[in-house]
Amino acid sequence: MALAVAAFAGLLIWMGKQPMPGCYITQYADATGLQAMFYTIENDDGSLIVIDGGNVGNEDYVRSVIEKKGGHVDAWFLTHPHPDHIGVFNMLWEEMQGDIDVVYAPEIDYLTYRDRAYEWDGFDGFETFLELMSETDKVAYLHTGDELEAGGLRFEILHACGDDVYENSRDIGNDSGLMIMVTNQEESMLFCADVGINMSEIIVAEHGHELKCDYIQMSHHGNGGLSEEFYRLASPGTAFFDAPEWLMNPGEGESYTTPANRQLMESLGAEVYYYRTAPNQIRLR
Repeated sequence: MALAVAAFAGLLIWMGKQPMPGCYITQYADATGLQAMFYTIENDDGSLIVIDGGNVGNEDYVRSVIEKKGGHVDAWFLTHPHPDHIGVFNMLWEEMQGDIDVVYAPEIDYLTYRDRAYEWDGFDGFETFLELMSETDKVAYLHTGDELEAGGLRFEILHACGDDVYENSRDIGNDSGLMIMVTNQEESMLFCADVGINMSEIIVAEHGHELKCDYIQMSHHGNGGLSEEFYRLASPGTAFFDAPEWLMNPGEGESYTTPANRQLMESLGAEVYYYRTAPNQIRLR
């Protein structure tokens, strides 16, 4: 059961039972009204993990969230190099790098991505990221099959950029994304980033038996993204759409597939959360 958190008069009001001690994963809305991705994972020992951060324009919001949680980031995961995922990180790195222990990102071949990038990829943001990381030893690049521990949790990389992406994808920017299974003692949450339909068959073939999870972050904000077979194998109890109202409930004539994906997840018995009630928080047992 997910707990939605609503901000009112400067206070956080919990809707539902008071949370118990443990690990909490929180989804945040984009402050500029766009689609984006920003999550925190925090544990009782004071550890804080950040995933992505969102678009430029959210710097003050992301900074304030981190400061309220102690100001120290044990690990910052950047799923892929699109502006709605790394924009804030690029803006905050210089001032916050002393408070960040490690940065995790997919390893993407610069020349291959440059030659196949679309205008909407915002490739200059990727170049900025590479320039920033060239001057630090705090970055670690992840690959499919990697496993690590952070904040007392297990992180398994079910998908990352590699030869399968270069050979099968027409959308390297999205399909290079880290797909991360985060596991606590009893429950797990699968972060799908923006990995798309071209990679679904490969991931299902290699990791279909590992996709079952309690919570899921819907790929590509719930618009397009992964296959129905993938989501049926995951069969989560709660689905997070990183989407504003205009994407969840598009107007007539709009071709977004978020309504269909929402209907699919609800047919599987999942509760659906999106920006309307954000920040949305679950306790990962």
